Amino acid sequence: MREICKPDPLLTKLLPPLKPVPGVVYVPSQFALRFEHNGRQYAFHTMMKQCVEAKLPEQAAAGEGYDELIQGQFLVPSDRDECAYYNSVSTLVRTYTRKSGNRGFTILPTLGCNARCVYCYEEGMKPVSMTPETVEQTIRFIIDTHIGDTVKLSWFGGEPLLRPDVIDRICEGMREAGLEYYSTMITNGSLITEEIIRKMKTDWKLKRIQVSMDGAEEEYIFRKKYVDYQDYYRSVMRAVSRMSEEGIHVNIRCNVDTNNMDGIEQFLSDLESGIANKDNESMYLALLNNARMGDDDLSLWKKVVEFQEKHKASKIRLGRLIGLRRGFRKSHCMADGNGVVIAPDGSLYPCEHCPPESRFGDVWNGTTEPSVKDEFCRTDITAEKCRKCMFLPDCTSFSNCPVKDTHCRELRELVNLSALRDMIDRAGDGETADDGDAYC
Repeated sequence: MREICKPDPLLTKLLPPLKPVPGVVYVPSQFALRFEHNGRQYAFHTMMKQCVEAKLPEQAAAGEGYDELIQGQFLVPSDRDECAYYNSVSTLVRTYTRKSGNRGFTILPTLGCNARCVYCYEEGMKPVSMTPETVEQTIRFIIDTHIGDTVKLSWFGGEPLLRPDVIDRICEGMREAGLEYYSTMITNGSLITEEIIRKMKTDWKLKRIQVSMDGAEEEYIFRKKYVDYQDYYRSVMRAVSRMSEEGIHVNIRCNVDTNNMDGIEQFLSDLESGIANKDNESMYLALLNNARMGDDDLSLWKKVVEFQEKHKASKIRLGRLIGLRRGFRKSHCMADGNGVVIAPDGSLYPCEHCPPESRFGDVWNGTTEPSVKDEFCRTDITAEKCRKCMFLPDCTSFSNCPVKDTHCRELRELVNLSALRDMIDRAGDGETADDGDAYC
C-alpha cells in the first residue's frame, strides 16, 4: 500500500487506528472513493483525507493482508453505521477545538454599492450605512466577544470601499484597545486607489482580498452595470497588480453561468497581459447560485474542471475548486464556525447572506435569541438522502444553507477525482505528497 496523501493530523491524534479483529467481516468504507489512474488502483478516504495506492477487496478479514487498510478505515466492519460514526467524530472534533465567543467578524459598513450586478442577491435592500454610534458600539462588541490573541475582521457589503471611514475607525478602535488584528475584504475593486492601498497595508492590515470580475471586458461591463463606469476593467487589473506588489494576496473570483462560460478563455488572456505583478495573485471560477441549483449545473462544472486542467501552466495561478478540502472540516461555513456578521444597523446574523429570520441579536445587547442561531447552524440531524453519501464529511448536514447543488454527489466526485489525479501525477512514483501539494 503506497501512501499518496497523509491523513488529517488532528484525526490521527484523536482517533486510534482501527484494530483488525479476528472473525469480523470487513467491507469498503462508505467514505472510500475508489478510482483508477494510469492503470493503477487508488482509494481516497473522504473523512480521514488519506489517499493510498491500493485495490480494496469487496470483503476481507484480519490477517489476510489488508490490515493496513483496516487500520486506516478504508475497510470497516460490515455492520458499522458510517453516518453515526462520522457524526460522533464530528462532535468530538468540535468539542476539542471550539471555544465560546466569536472567532471572526464579518462587518458590512454599508449595503450601498456603485455596481448593479445582474446576479446580486442583495437587490432591493435599502443602501443603509453604519452610523457613528453603531461603529463605536461595534468596536465595543468586538473587544468584548472576540476569541484568541488576534482579531479577524472581514469587510463585506454592499461595496465596503464606499465607506473607508468606517473601516478606518474600527481598525483604529482595535489599536486603541491594544488588540492585534488583521483583515480580509470582498470588493468589486473599482474604488481602489493608491491611498486605499496604503491604508490596506498599514492601517487595515489587510492580508487577503477577493475581487469579483465576471469575464472579458464586454461581459464584465454588462454584468457589473456600474452606475458610472470609468474603464474599471483595466483599472481593477492595475489595482490587483499593485496590491500584489504590496504583499496582499488577491483572489479574483469570476462568477460564471451558461451565458459567460465560453468567454473565460479571453478573460484569462486579458489577466495574463493586464496584471504586471502576479506574485500574490490567483483566479478561480465560481458558479452563480442559480446555476449551481439549476438542472445544467453538472455540465457547467465539467467545463470549469476542463478549464482548470487545460490551464495548469497559466501565468495566472488558478485557485482550488469548490468541494476540495485539505483536511477534516471542523465547520462548514462562517455560520457554523463561531463567526458573526454585523450588519450596518448593528444586527447580528450567522451568515453573510443575512436572511431576516436568522437575526439573533445586535451589538448593543449581544445574543438575545440564541435558539435562532443554534437552529440555523444545526448539524446534529443528517438528512435521510445524505446518510449513505460518500461525501458526507465535505457536505454534511448543514441543512439550512440557502445554497444547494442540484447534482451534489456527481459534482464532488468530479472535482475530487480531478484534484487527486493531479496530485498523484505531481507526487511521482514512490513519493508522498507533502502538505503544500495536497489538494485534499
